[in-house]
Amino acid sequence: MSKRYLSISIFIFISIVAYNQSRNLDYYIKAGIENSPLLKDYSNQINSALVDSLLIRASKMPQVEAKSQLLYSPAYTNFGYDEVVTDGGNYLGVVGVTQNILNRKEISNKYNSVNLQRQTAVNATRISVAELRKMITEQYLAAFSDFNELTFNKSFLALTNKESEIVHQFVLQGLCKQTDYLTLQIEMQSQEILINQIASQYLKDLKQLNQLCGLRDTGLYELTLPGLLVKGSSDINKSPLFLQYKLDSLRIENEKVAVDVKYLLKMNWFADAGFLTATPWEFYRHFGYSAGISLNIPIYDGHQKTHEKQKLSLAENTRSAYQTNFRNQYNQQIDQLFDELKSLRKLGSQLEKQLSTSEQLVGALRGQLEAGIIQMTEYINAIRNLRNINKSLSDNQIRIQQVINELNYLLVQ
Repeated sequence: MSKRYLSISIFIFISIVAYNQSRNLDYYIKAGIENSPLLKDYSNQINSALVDSLLIRASKMPQVEAKSQLLYSPAYTNFGYDEVVTDGGNYLGVVGVTQNILNRKEISNKYNSVNLQRQTAVNATRISVAELRKMITEQYLAAFSDFNELTFNKSFLALTNKESEIVHQFVLQGLCKQTDYLTLQIEMQSQEILINQIASQYLKDLKQLNQLCGLRDTGLYELTLPGLLVKGSSDINKSPLFLQYKLDSLRIENEKVAVDVKYLLKMNWFADAGFLTATPWEFYRHFGYSAGISLNIPIYDGHQKTHEKQKLSLAENTRSAYQTNFRNQYNQQIDQLFDELKSLRKLGSQLEKQLSTSEQLVGALRGQLEAGIIQMTEYINAIRNLRNINKSLSDNQIRIQQVINELNYLLVQ
């Protein structure tokens, strides 16, 4: 199979398959969110935080457990443990209950920790959704750019092919040079090669888009221009990107409280009831109960508390530095993107006017070419210029969508 035939085959394949069905940006974003394992992970983390709250609540209640022990220690002449210590055995069967008291600050600190974990997971979900939207949109625009360029060059090739048929008739009638016809044929062959290259890139970018969205789809689709609009506000205090720094600050403060809680007085009460005896055959005569209170007061730990507080202070300094840097760059990035968007829209208007003029020129030159007034090279240069202007306009439209995509990622939705 010749390269020229292969090129035309791909061109025909794209024409038949890609235009049978269409996909838009919303389809891919929805699929990407539904198939994201990271978002499912965050959802499980949120649910896990709710379970942790129930565990903390359960730990506040009295803890009841059954205990049993059967210990036999035989003693013979000059052999065996001292019966004064072992009583020859120890037989235990009790139900015990214990409960921590005076631990309100500890419980409150644990609840705050779990709540911060849940808030962090919720905020991380918002950030991940925004990042996923941004990445999918970027890849979609790359694929759409290929598709748009492919569509234009296919129509351009059809136009050139039509002109080739006319020039061929002129050659047969002696109204046009054979070299003009061959020049147009070379231009068509170049166009076919270009279409082949664009088609390959389109297939590659579309495959990457499917992979990013978790889709096992090998079909070819007509893509539509997203038509993105700037949405949201630049209130940094409501941005999930900035909120993560606030949550980190609250987490560090809560960890400082946890350090203090470790050094508070700890007290719990306990009680049990059952039997305890050294003579198992008389266990029924040794039923009873006991109760008491245990107290734990930290006195000295080698200044561990001070060192832990120092580590947390260093972590807060690092967090604060990142937060300040983010705040300084946030509005600056948004302003730069808005300035670029304004310039791109102005350039788009200029390119549209230039394209209109170029189309008029090509139309006029086509009539002169068919009348034998101008050379083929002059006409080919004109249609090349038309193609370049159209590509510049298409690239400008894509870049506008890319800038809006970056803005929407930063702005609070």
